[in-house]
Amino acid sequence: MSPVRSLCAATAGALLAMCSLSAHAAFASDITLKLIAPGGINDGSSIDTTPVSAQQTVALADLVNGVHAGDGGAIGSGWMLDGEKVFFEDDSIKLRVGVGNDTTGGVYTTGYLGLGGSHALYQFDGLSIVGKTIVGVSLFAWDGFGTTDAGTGSGLGNPAVLGSLAHFIDGDTVTFDLDTLEIAARIAGSSNNFAEFRIQLITRDNGTGPGNELPEPATLALFALAAMGARVARRRA
Repeated sequence: MSPVRSLCAATAGALLAMCSLSAHAAFASDITLKLIAPGGINDGSSIDTTPVSAQQTVALADLVNGVHAGDGGAIGSGWMLDGEKVFFEDDSIKLRVGVGNDTTGGVYTTGYLGLGGSHALYQFDGLSIVGKTIVGVSLFAWDGFGTTDAGTGSGLGNPAVLGSLAHFIDGDTVTFDLDTLEIAARIAGSSNNFAEFRIQLITRDNGTGPGNELPEPATLALFALAAMGARVARRRA
């Protein structure tokens, strides 16, 4: 192989590796999850108007396991139904939300109630990504738990609300509304039905912005390739 081809191959490999590193971010600190329902809960047979306010912190090392039913935390053990889970992966938050109320006209909901314009919600505090600044969120419906009924997507019963559920509050806080979503009846028995979501954190590299631009790793690699190519050409000349 010629020196130029060897150089190109090596640089291309470095470019791919750098792009891969750039694409996979990681959380940088512990995260606090709050469950807030200012209007209380509706369990299908009665309404308890006592406001719900609970929180637990997930240590950085435990983010992959997240918060789940029976984990011993104030939310996991205190409020989550069997099968419910919130966990953290790369630069996203994944949620599995179960049915808490299934008697209102056959519509399945979480059972958490808002009040006076304030939503019942999950709130995520302390979000931070290594080398990044969080500037927004995107929400996606997904079906990562392998529910057997096909054709119903994430289990969201009212898809029109998808775009309004997740909210970017500030650089380290995101919320997810629980009182406005409905859950599809996919499997017999309400306790078997869940809706699943992925909150994608939108980030930019630290140090970027007007007057302080830093090239992306891929751009730096292309600069390096051009510079080394020019050096080889001068040598051959």
